[in-house]
Amino acid sequence: MKLLTLSGFMDIEEIIEQKSKLVKEIEVVKLNDTANITQLLVFIRTAELPHYHKEHDLTFTLLEGHGELYLGGSRHKLKKGDAAFIPRGEVHFYTNTSTVSVLLANFSPNYDGKDSIKVEL
Repeated sequence: MKLLTLSGFMDIEEIIEQKSKLVKEIEVVKLNDTANITQLLVFIRTAELPHYHKEHDLTFTLLEGHGELYLGGSRHKLKKGDAAFIPRGEVHFYTNTSTVSVLLANFSPNYDGKDSIKVEL
């Protein structure tokens, strides 16, 4: 799988293959960003804590693995190829149920990693 950008192609499969072996819990690789969007690869070996984003909408596609997404008060099973839209303000978290899950995440507007507000469920 390749990702085309203005600077050329990125080999996403190669990044996934290399990083998946090293991730211990959760790690992020920034792929692209502008003032309006940030695109990340998110590697999850364990699980996220419940949280929401006050200023950002999030769309992601599961590129590898499988797991459960808590969203809207329910858990939803996701597999490779599934996608999710999480509007700002919605409490959510992803739990990996495979060796490692890899999400292609798109935040809008630009995301600096600071707008993740932890909550207790």
